[in-house]
Amino acid sequence: MTEIDPATNDIEAIALLDEPVRRALYEWVVAQGRPVGRDDAAAGAGVSRTLAAFHLDRLAHAGLLTTEFRRLTGRTGPGAGRNVIG
Repeated sequence: MTEIDPATNDIEAIALLDEPVRRALYEWVVAQGRPVGRDDAAAGAGVSRTLAAFHLDRLAHAGLLTTEFRRLTGRTGPGAGRNVIG
């Protein structure tokens, strides 16, 4: 079994930011300083929700953003949304 060097993972994660839409989303989310939903991130970066979701998932998978499930609106009940944190 081949071990993966942690530095290689870091380099691959940073390389993800070379894509302009992904970088814009990352920078917008990080600048908010609070959890944001996919709709807000999409609007902030000026892209569709579907495109934002794709790129946000890639950023989260690489460890550049973290995710949580909770309502940002303060309402209660089932159906908490997935939020990203920079």
